[in-house]
Amino acid sequence: MHNIRIVAIETEIAEQVRATRKAPVYGFPAYLEVAEDSAPCRHCLRTITPEDQRILFTYDRFTGKESLPQPGPVYIHADGCPRYPENAGFPEELRSSPRTVEAYARGRKLKAQEYVSDGRFEPVIEKLLADRDVDYLQINSTTAGCFTFRVERAANGQ
Repeated sequence: MHNIRIVAIETEIAEQVRATRKAPVYGFPAYLEVAEDSAPCRHCLRTITPEDQRILFTYDRFTGKESLPQPGPVYIHADGCPRYPENAGFPEELRSSPRTVEAYARGRKLKAQEYVSDGRFEPVIEKLLADRDVDYLQINSTTAGCFTFRVERAANGQ
């Protein structure tokens, strides 16, 4: 599937949180902790495993897309990690956990919602993005409800 972009949290945001231990925009404290369970890093989209250090902070999942915020909790690796490449397709490490795919039109209008528990995300992504009214998709944890990453159409089908 080469016509999509996987949009993880920007590197500048991750670096700011690591440096200041504060949530961007809101200034709430960011919490450094040793992980007791597994969760995806919203910057590299790899799994933060138990005993890794991670940072929990408040993040607006609509950053860069909408003016109305919807903040919620997210994790990043406490140590630096490379941002997930936008052209790398659906992150393999996230296929085994159930995710909710939400399709949004401009103005944060929810158009559709699909639940994927079998790891087959591409048919769902293709179906939802086939609707020209859909501007982007949000991928969320189905079990915890929190934001994981955004999917957008690639420019010029790249």
